[in-house]
Amino acid sequence: MKLTKKRNGPNTIDTLRREMDHFFDDLVPFSWSREQNEKALGTWAPSADITENEKRYEIMMDIPGMDKNDIKVNIQDDRVTITGERKTEEKEENDDFIRQERYYGSFFRSFKLPEKVKDDDIKATFKDGVLKVVIPKAEVIKPKSIKVS
Repeated sequence: MKLTKKRNGPNTIDTLRREMDHFFDDLVPFSWSREQNEKALGTWAPSADITENEKRYEIMMDIPGMDKNDIKVNIQDDRVTITGERKTEEKEENDDFIRQERYYGSFFRSFKLPEKVKDDDIKATFKDGVLKVVIPKAEVIKPKSIKVS
């Protein structure tokens, strides 16, 4: 009878691969996405900064080289979804790429909101390649204490 060693959890190679993926994602301004219905690795997703204070959430995304008409911001079921497409530039047929690092194509980012927001007051602005989405929080109804007599 042959005995084999049973492993619980991921093996060393899988762990190393994930760590390397995280390392390289931190080095580039846009992270590669392996999600979104198993699309190819060629999709890109701009990084986002999300801040919160007592009145609102703010999402800031650097999306240089895009037109504001190519960006869509939607809210549904306590989820903000930002999609867009960066189109490739037309090059002369004689030009060959030596290296191409800029990303083109569609992107998709979705964020779940932890509490209710004022859907009608959400504002999105795009200036100098930066998308800013301001999401006001809804007023929280505080529980009322009733004195028992």
